[in-house]
Amino acid sequence: MALELHGEVKNGQVMLPLNQAELRRRWLDSLKDGTRVIENLRKEGKAKSWSQVKAHWGLAIEMIRERMIELGWSLCGIAPNKDMIHDILTKACGGVGEMGEVIRLSEMTTTQAAAYFENVRDWAATQLNLVIPDPDPAWRVRMTK
Repeated sequence: MALELHGEVKNGQVMLPLNQAELRRRWLDSLKDGTRVIENLRKEGKAKSWSQVKAHWGLAIEMIRERMIELGWSLCGIAPNKDMIHDILTKACGGVGEMGEVIRLSEMTTTQAAAYFENVRDWAATQLNLVIPDPDPAWRVRMTK
């Protein structure tokens, strides 16, 4: 079982609403001593938009796939498919977290997804000599509002 708790930082500590703090305590109490657990913390943010997902999969990845095939790229003798390209881009361009960590597209906020798309565009330009158009040139203005 996994728990997702939503709190607020005060004085460097995560403060949970009482009902969530109690749920966390009861869950931990239900485990045997020595049980290994993982606790993840992330800053809450607005989830990426559907148009950002479409721009990634429908524009960037499709253009990159066509260019790779045109240039004769293969991965272990297999022509690159969209999932392979997405995995490559996640590793090569996904360092968009506040600490430079790689974040999967499914977990990105709108700001992180926009930075990731720019990284993908830069990667395509330098590695494939491919210019991927900016689907929304005004996103930078909206992100600052």
